[in-house]
Amino acid sequence: MIRRLAHPLGEVQVTRKAIRHLYLRLDAESGALRVSAPRRISDAQVLAFIDDRAHWIERQRARQAKRPPTFSATTLPETIHLLGRAHALERVTCPDLAAGRARVTLDEDRLRIHCGSDDAQVARQALREHCRGLLREQLERRVEPWARSMDLATPIYRIRRMRTRWGTCNIRDRRIWLNLELARMPVEVIDLVVVHELAHLIERGHNARFYRIMTRHYPAWRDWEPELSRYGIIGL
Repeated sequence: MIRRLAHPLGEVQVTRKAIRHLYLRLDAESGALRVSAPRRISDAQVLAFIDDRAHWIERQRARQAKRPPTFSATTLPETIHLLGRAHALERVTCPDLAAGRARVTLDEDRLRIHCGSDDAQVARQALREHCRGLLREQLERRVEPWARSMDLATPIYRIRRMRTRWGTCNIRDRRIWLNLELARMPVEVIDLVVVHELAHLIERGHNARFYRIMTRHYPAWRDWEPELSRYGIIGL
């Protein structure tokens, strides 16, 4: 059951579940408040919970405001980063292309998506495929050398869209998945995520040993980690 409560920081969407604790999250696009609450918790307790976290909420919203604009179903942002460099993003209707077809051209500071029709979905797919190729090229250069430096056999690695994670590791199958949006990141951040997932092939959990492995093989990882939050996941 979903209940909506009024609060000075904005409407709070409350979902009551068979859980023991209150959990708060902010919508990645709008900053709206979402709370999962035990069934026994009153509305007043939920609002007090929000009050206690007001400073955290404001800080997170400030961070979200600094992130690049997210994609929507019908529009593309005005700029996009590729390997850490900002490019103006332009969609161009191109009569010589059939409807449903698109191609991407890139110069130093502008990425153009040429489409056979005014179709945002076609443009988004063309952009995704361009980013996929860009990231695949980087991974082909980086995964094997990093694995070798960590005394690991090169694992199977794949690219996919993810909404909340930068990478995942299947330890049993020795397979890692990397977020398509890493194509937007500087190569040092791509290295950070690659090393992180490879480290899980040595140590499953995020414990002291895991972070020692990270530091031994990529000492600068803490310097680059904040960039993941700065760029954010924009729904590429």
